[in-house]
Amino acid sequence: MDFRSGLNSDKPQIINLLVDSFKEYITTKNMFQSKFRSSAKFDKLLHKYFALEVNVFMKKGLVYVGADGKGKPRAVALIEFSQGNQISSWDYLTLDGLKLIPEILRSGFNGFNAFDIFKFEDLFDLVKGKKKCAVEYLAVDKKLRGQGIGSKMLNNHISPYVKKIGYRNIILETNTQKNVKFYKKNHFSVRSVKKVNLSHGDVKDWALSKAI
Repeated sequence: MDFRSGLNSDKPQIINLLVDSFKEYITTKNMFQSKFRSSAKFDKLLHKYFALEVNVFMKKGLVYVGADGKGKPRAVALIEFSQGNQISSWDYLTLDGLKLIPEILRSGFNGFNAFDIFKFEDLFDLVKGKKKCAVEYLAVDKKLRGQGIGSKMLNNHISPYVKKIGYRNIILETNTQKNVKFYKKNHFSVRSVKKVNLSHGDVKDWALSKAI
């Protein structure tokens, strides 16, 4: 597996990886009505959403992939930093992020409380120091899970890169106990646990960090 920065030509595969990984994620499911999630419109909306995310992060050079021998992305991570090349609301607006909001609202979305999950300034406050990195998304091809690719992505690519440019902490959040176990195995420690109220069921939100 070759770990490298994401390329524009990788976008279709990256978006598909994220959609496949997160459409059954408990937070995603609990934000939308089950009837909508069973329709083709759900996949279409998720593709638009992750296309926006990938475009924003790609523009900042913050997309990293694990590619197979043919160069096809099989794992992806989108990360953000507390200093330097930061992502702002303006980045989403300049890439037509506002156009997606009405479509999300029409879908029956009702997860506004969950926006607390994605406030990285809160995450960054969990650890000391000024230079911190947050992993927003980490996804591995379903067919290749269990082969240590996610761990290699974190330990052999992201951690060395982040450390090289002067950052000493990696922070992330997850909403499943299974993922907590995975990150603990990769030397992350739980910093906080909170309950997030969603319209179709509450979820737990774990914030974890690792010093590098």
